Amino acid sequence: MILVWILGASFCTALVSLVGRSIAFLGETQFRRMIHYAMSLAVGVLLGVVFLDVFPEALEAASAESVFIWALAGFLAFFILERSLRIYHCHEGHCSVHAVGYLTLVGDAIHNFIDGIIITLAFLADFRLGISTAFAVILHEIPQEMSDFLVLLHSGFERKRALFYNFLIALTTIAGAVIAYAFSDSLTRAIGPALGLVAGHFLYIAAVDLVPELHEAEHAQRKIASLVQVMLIVAGIALVSAGEFLLGH
Repeated sequence: MILVWILGASFCTALVSLVGRSIAFLGETQFRRMIHYAMSLAVGVLLGVVFLDVFPEALEAASAESVFIWALAGFLAFFILERSLRIYHCHEGHCSVHAVGYLTLVGDAIHNFIDGIIITLAFLADFRLGISTAFAVILHEIPQEMSDFLVLLHSGFERKRALFYNFLIALTTIAGAVIAYAFSDSLTRAIGPALGLVAGHFLYIAAVDLVPELHEAEHAQRKIASLVQVMLIVAGIALVSAGEFLLGH
């Protein structure tokens, strides 16, 4: 039964890749603005899941020293992974327009594969943690997929082709989830450190990938826009807290 939930959550995450179709209705300017508001909400949810769900669950399974060391290792590992992808595909700090599109697809495939593993880990630790983690993954995928879709368009991909590739790459989430489930016995025995890695991954996404984008957004310089960002971050944390209450965690 737990496998059904894992596959369902992974497939829902993959479906988020189709959000790029909304550009046809919103227009690119409004689409970009929506990305940054979605990012704000995602930051709040990611932070909420890390500090209200993942760390408490991990600390029940392993010592604080072990959990925090693995969280730090996870943070550094994802930084190294991201830098390696950029260095391998780009030269002297510059990427051709064509290379940027394929770099985005490769990076997204790895990122989604890891998301699938994270979803499985969370469900193996606790059903409620699995639900909140899947929710966090889906929310942070929304701005990610929106941004990736724009990058593919500006890299010369036709709209239908960009949408198809985005969805195809998103299916690697399911592959990651299935492979992680196949090794569930081994993962369950190391659930504390594994959840530490999950926390490090989520913290990296929030602190390194999303928050800097919020600061650099053109409309973020306006006081009202900044206030909305803060409110959405708080709302994201509140959503996680409310989910904890409703799920009886």
